[in-house]
Amino acid sequence: MAIARAPVLETPANTQAAPKPTALLADFNFALAREICRRLTAKCVYTYQPFAEIIPAIEDKRIELGFGNHLRTKAREAQVAFSGPLWYSSSRLLSTPAVAERFARQSASEVTLDTLRDVRVAVVSASQQHAYLRSVADTQRLQVLDLATARECIEALNAEQADFVLMYGLGAYLELDATLQPTPVFIGPGIIDHELGGSVHIVLARDDDALRRRVDLALDDMRRDGSYPRLWRRHFPVDLY
Repeated sequence: MAIARAPVLETPANTQAAPKPTALLADFNFALAREICRRLTAKCVYTYQPFAEIIPAIEDKRIELGFGNHLRTKAREAQVAFSGPLWYSSSRLLSTPAVAERFARQSASEVTLDTLRDVRVAVVSASQQHAYLRSVADTQRLQVLDLATARECIEALNAEQADFVLMYGLGAYLELDATLQPTPVFIGPGIIDHELGGSVHIVLARDDDALRRRVDLALDDMRRDGSYPRLWRRHFPVDLY
């Protein structure tokens, strides 16, 4: 099983939960993976991997299950299979207040994903946000900075190497640090168009239907006995499932 790597986790996964807010999502995925493994009565090996490496590893049969908070998209359906939905995501734009105000004055309109022009946007490599930005980069004259992690995107914003960040909302919420000055802010509402929002899934090989059915059964049982909502609320302050 592969779990999308948080920057604070540099060693193979173990039983210790990472306490920092920036690691909560990886910690949740690890706890979920362990519980599913227990219900499958399987002996599992866990590893942390960069998000961009999970789907290729599934396709190459180097791993069997990937916990990377993958949105289900048409392009990914040609690469991997998906478990039942885990939770529901939308994408968000972030910037600093001064940069957002400056671009709003320049464009004489509300700053939205569709109105961005001639800006630098940081995004996690191989994410759906990355795929969308690449598709409109020439038309909207965007400079897309593809980085390995959400933390690196926020750091690029704070270092003035990027004007905006586009990432999924829960990840952005967990990465924000109120002690940073200036503190990044959300720009506009959550975005679900252009396959930038929707259901989040575990990924697995397309030809392993038996494993998919077993994983879905385990998820159904976790919801039925209440262990899934308890696991979620132990890590996050909002219900997105």
